[in-house]
Amino acid sequence: MAELTKTCIRCHKNIKVEDLHKIVIYVVQEKFTEHHYEHVECPGKFTV
Repeated sequence: MAELTKTCIRCHKNIKVEDLHKIVIYVVQEKFTEHHYEHVECPGKFTV
């Protein structure tokens, strides 16, 4: 089974299976755009 490569739209790094991430869909002129992926917190930018 081929695995889909997900890339963060903020930091442009690959999102690993175990990384916490979200799917981002924009609404433009009342139509959904294609979906994108984004880390919840990009690596190297974690806050405590």
